Amino acid sequence: MTYLTQKTLKNNVSFSGVALHSGLNVNVCIKPAEVDFGIVFKRVDVDKNNLVYPNFLNVTNTSLNTTIENEHGVKISTIEHLMGSLFGLGIDNALIEIDNEEVPILDGSAKVFIEKIISAGIKKTNSPIKIIKINREITYSDGERFISIKPSTLSLDIDFELKYNN
Repeated sequence: MTYLTQKTLKNNVSFSGVALHSGLNVNVCIKPAEVDFGIVFKRVDVDKNNLVYPNFLNVTNTSLNTTIENEHGVKISTIEHLMGSLFGLGIDNALIEIDNEEVPILDGSAKVFIEKIISAGIKKTNSPIKIIKINREITYSDGERFISIKPSTLSLDIDFELKYNN
């Protein structure tokens, strides 16, 4: 196995806490998932059409938090710290069961999520992660604004410039 293989949890991990914006008590259980499952939220308080995929296409609000929503109006909000924890730990596959609309804030950071996920254990697989390879330069522009990405064989170099007229 190499560093570039898919990972999930070895065991379930649970969190309970208060949602920052609604003030409601929320329970979350992150469960191991099979290869190529991805990260999927499941609202266990909703009977049907309760799966929500954390994908940029499903982002419906970014005011004060990030909210994702499926085509049936089922939402999950304040996902930043939990998603950052999973990404930072290299977790590719997990089912996140949640009994309310908002992830609990816990200590206000990703620390508790990370500690509990590490204590549950991380399981490596033999399946490779999905990698995006840039084969040619891609540029998008909108008026004077633009962004471009170019292939590199040596490293990931990010060159960023932001200019304001004022």
